Amino acid sequence: MDQPFETDFSTLFPERKPLYPDDFGNFAGLGSCILVTGAGGSIASALAQRICSASRLRLILMDHSEQAISALRRKLNSYDRENQVKFVLGDVRDDQLIENLLAEERPNFIFHAAAFKHVPLLEENPFAAVGNNALAAWRLGRAAAKFASARLLLISTDKAANPRSMLGVSKRLAELAILRWTSPRARMSALRLGNVADSSGSVLPIFREQILRGGPVTVTHPEATRYFLTVPETCAAIVTLASMQDASGLYLPAMGDPVLILRIAGRMIQAASKKNYTEIGVKITGLRPGDKLHEDLLSREESVGAEVAPGLRAICGQKVDAESLDAQFQVIEEVTRRRDLAALLEALREIVPEYLPGATLMRKRAAAAGGAGDD
Repeated sequence: MDQPFETDFSTLFPERKPLYPDDFGNFAGLGSCILVTGAGGSIASALAQRICSASRLRLILMDHSEQAISALRRKLNSYDRENQVKFVLGDVRDDQLIENLLAEERPNFIFHAAAFKHVPLLEENPFAAVGNNALAAWRLGRAAAKFASARLLLISTDKAANPRSMLGVSKRLAELAILRWTSPRARMSALRLGNVADSSGSVLPIFREQILRGGPVTVTHPEATRYFLTVPETCAAIVTLASMQDASGLYLPAMGDPVLILRIAGRMIQAASKKNYTEIGVKITGLRPGDKLHEDLLSREESVGAEVAPGLRAICGQKVDAESLDAQFQVIEEVTRRRDLAALLEALREIVPEYLPGATLMRKRAAAAGGAGDD
């Protein structure tokens, strides 16, 4: 059961047309120094490799995982011939570290990719989700605005649209933070991505591992669909947006039609069968806490504007009230510090009224009603 078989998304779906031209964007307009948070993740590490191989820009790559940052260092070793890359083992929630990096390195551009992203796990750990995904983005945006020397691009997710999970609502808060802190002096934008095929924890590597073990391949629901981008398409969308000097606000990349997860499983099983694997079955497990059957691209009261660059459209929505948002984030920060789940959910619903907490969180709230602490 160790023979290779096809797991590349583009090969599994050859009928899917390429979404981005080969000559997308460039790094010339990003300045001389770039900071990447969450640099050890699948998207950020692929982006860092592209920047490092195509330019001589100064790169500051930060991640809180020693293993991830060490692996990235080995991966970039052959490209970094002029020692233009600095690897920082640190947490984006460390305000003093962020302040020091911005003061000392003076990055012209920040790619903010640091985030927790596993839906069921974050349903069980709401304070970690809000602290890492939302409050860290808020403080990073505030720091970037303070120094007024850096543009900032947040990697967001379609789960932020009409959120039904802690991942979704925490990333929606991160989007609101970007909208709050953007200004002509420090322009900030967010890119709302779908699922990234072959990224860590995504269905392709999970299905491949299950097939290698002899199955079954687990699918949550026979009708579940998701929007997908390949890693190269994701990097293309990010660089396209980053290349737009005046970009500010929320943006939606072209992602094609949603794909049936069951179809992905079937095509991977078919590819494996051609390599003489034993017959593999599919097991329907049911939607997990926080899962949607189908993802949304836009929340209510949002619309999509005209194409601003190849494969990229602006998301139009209500403008944020800075004073009100500041007060709401202060409340979220305080209730997160106290680990008061009932107060947190109330605050989240106030700031993101389209958010509907899942059954798992509501049970945790009920269980915590007579005591303190949750996660």
